[in-house]
Amino acid sequence: MNQITDDYPFVFVDPASVALFELACKVARTEIPVLVRGPSGTGKEVLARVLHESSARADQPFVALNCAAIPEHLVEDTLFGHEKGAFTGAHKHSVGFFEQASGGTLFLDEIGEMPLELQSKLLRVLQEKQIYRVGATTPVSVDVRIIAATNVDLKHNIQNRLFREDLYFRLSGFNLAIARLAHRPADIEPLARIFVQKHSGEQRSELSQSALDKLLHHSWPGNVRELENVIARAMVLHENYVITANDIAFDDLGLGDEEPTASETFENVTSFRPASHENSELRNILTALRGSTNREQAAEQLGMSPRTLRQKLFEFRKAGHEVPRAYARS
Repeated sequence: MNQITDDYPFVFVDPASVALFELACKVARTEIPVLVRGPSGTGKEVLARVLHESSARADQPFVALNCAAIPEHLVEDTLFGHEKGAFTGAHKHSVGFFEQASGGTLFLDEIGEMPLELQSKLLRVLQEKQIYRVGATTPVSVDVRIIAATNVDLKHNIQNRLFREDLYFRLSGFNLAIARLAHRPADIEPLARIFVQKHSGEQRSELSQSALDKLLHHSWPGNVRELENVIARAMVLHENYVITANDIAFDDLGLGDEEPTASETFENVTSFRPASHENSELRNILTALRGSTNREQAAEQLGMSPRTLRQKLFEFRKAGHEVPRAYARS
């Protein structure tokens, strides 16, 4: 299935993606909470929208919140809203995301980054289906389906007392896992064509076969987000409305491994295997750190929270990888 909207593409062509789409449509017909798991950049919000638009709530709001992108002191206000006079500057009451999504779906991305104190309040809301605005004494009833997403191992976070076990079981009524882009290669070409259409405007540019060959044999550590970046970059480099292999520049250039040419890759297609994700991810992280002034800037470039970056570096060092101590402190 392919569909493109103004905001995001649906692409389910690879057999693994087709199976995921069919399962998501079955789950969508229920009210069971869903936990979407997958690496950064794989399209977890896209799948959440599929769940919403395939459900009985499709004509109601879909509201998305990235839990890692909101400062910790604002998360409660963002989720639950506040009453007039609740704090300095609260000149009128504010409706939070739960009330905005009432009747529809609330998507909580990077749920593993939610502070523990807020986790307990979220658990209470899921149990009682009521929220308290900040500064309020009277509850407000809400009817919201929760879809949460994470790119971290929540069970590992539970063991390290970073995530509540009871909240995990509340959120994971049904688990859906999105594979890495390299593990669903049949999605690459249709996604690439969608991004060409998105970024070319009225130019109506095309992908050459050599460009497609090069795209199909990249390991895609940055997944769909990286693919869109590569296509956007190619739109700057290409000439005569045709994108060739020479216009394809990957995000991991200069990381120590030379990218094979399109012809070399094509000749070895039968023996192709994606590069080790762990090593590729570490190289991407270290390159971002070297090119940034601090870890917060590097985390933003990598599409993750500073806390997730810190944890990943610590775990890489524990696993025996060479990580400079200045980067790997816990």
